[in-house]
Amino acid sequence: MNAIVSVSLLLSALGLPLLLAFPALHTHLPKPIHMALLPAATLVFIPVDFAIELPWFWLGAGLGIDALSRWWLAMSVVVWGVGAAFVPTPAKCDGYNPQTSLLLLFLVGQIGAVLATDMIVFFSFTTLMSYACIGLLLTHGDETTRRAGRIYLVLLILADILLFEAVMMATATTEYLDFATLTKAMTLSESSSFYLSMVIVGIALKVGVWPLHRWLSLSYYSVRPAMALLLWLGPVATGLLCGLRWLPLGELAAPMAGAVLLAIGFATIFYAMLSVLRVQWKQRLICVFFIATGSFVIGLGTGLIKPALWNQYGDSAHVFIASLGWGLALMTAGLEWFKDEGETSGSSNEYLTELTVERWFDAFIRWGGRMGNETLPELRSSWFARCKGLWQKRGWQNAFDTGEYFLQRWSIATTLFILLVIVTLVLLLLDAM
Repeated sequence: MNAIVSVSLLLSALGLPLLLAFPALHTHLPKPIHMALLPAATLVFIPVDFAIELPWFWLGAGLGIDALSRWWLAMSVVVWGVGAAFVPTPAKCDGYNPQTSLLLLFLVGQIGAVLATDMIVFFSFTTLMSYACIGLLLTHGDETTRRAGRIYLVLLILADILLFEAVMMATATTEYLDFATLTKAMTLSESSSFYLSMVIVGIALKVGVWPLHRWLSLSYYSVRPAMALLLWLGPVATGLLCGLRWLPLGELAAPMAGAVLLAIGFATIFYAMLSVLRVQWKQRLICVFFIATGSFVIGLGTGLIKPALWNQYGDSAHVFIASLGWGLALMTAGLEWFKDEGETSGSSNEYLTELTVERWFDAFIRWGGRMGNETLPELRSSWFARCKGLWQKRGWQNAFDTGEYFLQRWSIATTLFILLVIVTLVLLLLDAM
C-alpha cells in the first residue's frame, strides 16, 4: 500500500499541474499553482527512495526520488511557493489568464527534470520548461523582457541541438540512458571528450553564464524579484542539475574541460562583482544569482579535474544548491514584502531607497550603542564613528561613479585585465591541484 501511495504521489506531482494548466480548470480555483505543488510537497517528506520505469518510452527511462534529488525537490517547492505568491498576474480576459497556464507548464518541466532518472526524460521535461519560460518572457508587457525572451529563444535552440547530439552519442555508446549507466559508459567511451564539449557548451547556453548572460541580465533587471527567482530556478538551477546528471563527475578526469568550467565560473563571478557597483540596492539580489551560479560552475570544473575530490565532497553540492535556493527565496520574499508595503502606503521609489544596507547597518550600530558596554568607551565611540563614516552613502556613491567613469573610458583595458586575472587564477588552481 505504501508503494502505491508513493507512486501515486510521484505521478501526481507532474500530472496535477499538467491537468491544472487547462484554462477550464485553473480559472475556477484559488491559487492553482500552490494547489499543484501539494503532491510534490508531500513527496519531500516520504523518507523512502523509490522509482518507476517507463520502458514504453525508452530503455532505462523512468521517474524517481532518492536522498539527493529530495534536496532539489524541497528547494523547488519552497522557491515555487514564494515565487507564485508574489508573481503579478495580469487582468484576466474572459476568465482566462495565459500566464497561469505557462507558469504551470513551467512547473511541470522543472519538477519533472528533478524527478527524471535518465537523459531522455530529463531532456523532454527541460525542453518543456524552457519553452514555457520563453512564453512567459514574450508575453510580458515590457519590451526589454520580450527582447530577453527572443535572445533566449536563439540560445535555447542551439543548446537543445547540442544536448540532443550528446544524447545521440550516448545512445551509440549504451542503450540504457539512466544516469548511473550513462556515467560509467561515457567514462569508457572513446568519444568522451567530444561528449563533454557538447554538454558543457549546451549547459552554458542554457544557464546564461558569462559571456552568454545577456538575456538573463535583461530579464532580471526588468521583472519583479519573484519572477527573477523563478527564472533562476528554471533555466539556471535546472541547467546546473543537468551538469550534475550528465557529466561523469567522479569517474572521469578531464583537465581541459574542467579548466574551461573554472574560467567560466570565475568570469561570471567577476562580472557580478563589477555589476554590484552599477546597479541599485534593490537589484543586488541579481548579482547574488550570478555569484551563486559561478560558484557552482567552479565546483563542476573542480570535479572534472579531480574526480577523487568530487567523490569526497560531491554530495554537498545538493545541500549547497538547496540551501542557496531557500536563502534566495527568503531574500526575495523580503524584497517583495517591502515593495508591497511601499506601494500600499502610497510612497514611491524613495521608500525602497530607505530600505538599503546603510539603513540596516545604522540600525545595527544604534542597537550596539544601547548594549551598555562600558569597556573602553573611547575606543567604542571611535569605532562607531568610523563605521558610520565608512557607510556614508554619498561617499560610496562618489566612489562608484568615479569607478564607472574609468570603466567606461578604459573598457578594453579593463576587459583584458579581467581575462588576465582569470587565466592567472586558473593556472594557479591547476598548479595547486
